[in-house]
Order: sequence, then C-alpha cells, then structure tokens
Amino acid sequence: MDMTSLVSTADAACGGNALQAPGCKRRIASAFGRAASTYDNAARLQKQVAEQTRSCLPALTAADAAILDLGCGTGLETRALGRRYRQARLFGLDLSPDMLSLAQSHQQATDCHWICGDLEVAPLPSGYFDLVYSSLAVQWCADLADVLSSCYRLLSPGGWFVFSTLAAGTLHELSTAWRLVDGRNHTNCYPPLSLHRQKLMRSRFAVHRLYQQTHRLYYPSALHLIRELKALGANTLVDDQPASGLTGKQAMVSLEKAYRTFAGTQGVPATWQVVYTALRKPP
Repeated sequence: MDMTSLVSTADAACGGNALQAPGCKRRIASAFGRAASTYDNAARLQKQVAEQTRSCLPALTAADAAILDLGCGTGLETRALGRRYRQARLFGLDLSPDMLSLAQSHQQATDCHWICGDLEVAPLPSGYFDLVYSSLAVQWCADLADVLSSCYRLLSPGGWFVFSTLAAGTLHELSTAWRLVDGRNHTNCYPPLSLHRQKLMRSRFAVHRLYQQTHRLYYPSALHLIRELKALGANTLVDDQPASGLTGKQAMVSLEKAYRTFAGTQGVPATWQVVYTALRKPP
C-alpha cells in the first residue's frame, strides 16, 4: 500500500476528526488542541523523557523503514525520528486536529504523513510498520493491554514498539496538597510498574527493556506548575470529579499553603514516575 492510499484509508476510518470519539477522548483532544501553540515552550519534562525514550530505539535494518509516532502532538519527536532514521517513511498520529495542524506546518515536516486518530484503535493497516514509537501518550489510554494489542497488529514481524508512559507516584505532591485543601482527587491515577510488567508479560511481545525512572522539576509556586500543565494540555482528569466548594483565588491560596510543605531551596517540586519500555514482535 502506498503512502497516499494509507493516509486516505486512515482518514476515512477516523472520519477525519478524532473529536467524534467518546466524551473522555473529546476532552483530552480539546485540551491538547487549546495548548497547541504553547506546548513546545512548556514541554520541559516531555523533552527530557523523549530524549531518554529515544535511547531505547533499535537499529533498523531497512533504510526505508515505516515508522509511526503515536501521540505525535506538535511533531517534535516525529522530526527527531526523521533525523535518526533519515530514509524512513514517517507517520504521525494524534487525537488532536489542532496539534496535527501545527505539526504539519513545520518546515522540517514536509516528508511526514499526519493522521488524526485514537492510538488505542489506530486506523491503519496490519503489519505495515517496522517501528511504533510513543513518548508520554500511552497514559491517556484506558487500557495498556488494548494499546499493546493495537501496536502488535500494526507491526511487521520483527518490528519494535518503544514507548514511555507514567506510573503510580506521578504528581504525588500536587495530589496530596489538593487532598489537604478539599479532600478530592485533582490528578490522574496511574498503575504501578508491577501492573505494567504483568500486562507486558501477557502480551505476545518479547520484552527487551523495562525500567522506571523518577523525574523531578522545581517551580516557584504551585500556580506555576498548574499553569505549565495547562500550557501542555495535560490538565484533563480522565475520571470526572465533582466540583469542589473552593474555587478561584480562595482555592489557590489554600493550595499554595498546602504545597509549601514540600518546598525546598530549589522551590516546590513536582515528581513524575516514568516507565520506559522496548518491545519486539517475534520475527
């Protein structure tokens, strides 16, 4: 299947608009769409994690390998993959049309093919890709097992799935501070590494790398962290939460006070637990 046919088939399968997806996915796509113009400048953690995710990438024997970047966003990593695998056929898939529009407008993106769709049910043909890559996108999916099944289908025999995702303990400072304020959950919950491992072992992939690493950034205040999350589009709660009685300035004053219990000489910390994985489909 040639590239034009592949992209046309994918666009037809997703109706050309991922915002037709269920409610949670619509909210995720909308949040990232609103953040499209601010994402790259705010993506401090995302750039650190992406660099480390790329360190797990394999050498590909085919010069013209087909590579898919799942959750490509503004195309930062798609372009990085193009610099590493210079003759590869590159595809970027994302849930947000606005993110894809920005990715497509980049000068270095002229040889990439952009597809709007959901990575849990990627609207692409089976066995086409030599490498599927994803940096900090899988955590927005309902079930890792579904992602693994989808990627296994997309890969050719001997193909690789390399990805990073979030684990339990991510943003625990923010979660704890909010609970002290109103007793409610204001952050997403992520599974522990042990659960990741169980799902990988139950998949048909061979596990080549699997490890967890702590990343920590510091901020002048909790408000700076919240503004950064909003600028990234990463402020959507997967599970709907009832509204708190505290709103606006009152809530932020209380949150800042609670968050200050974590403060140190570098400011207030925010911690992310990141799982790095490299899987191979049997040849």
